[in-house]
Amino acid sequence: MAVISKKEADAWDRVLDAAAELSGLIESSGIAIDEDDLEELTLFLAMHGHAVRSILKNLKQRWPIYPNAHATKS
Repeated sequence: MAVISKKEADAWDRVLDAAAELSGLIESSGIAIDEDDLEELTLFLAMHGHAVRSILKNLKQRWPIYPNAHATKS
């Protein structure tokens, strides 16, 4: 069993908390995604939070401006 410090354990807990919040956000959007894929995606995004923040830093507008903007038209 690997030994980790309290600091490392706390950091991992923050990653898990962020992944859970991202999961809730994605699930609430109505986007269809497999549960395993959702878990993998949210953990990836949480683990790379610095890069994600850097990519999104210039967004000022809250999205979507229009309800169901992500939905495809029939």
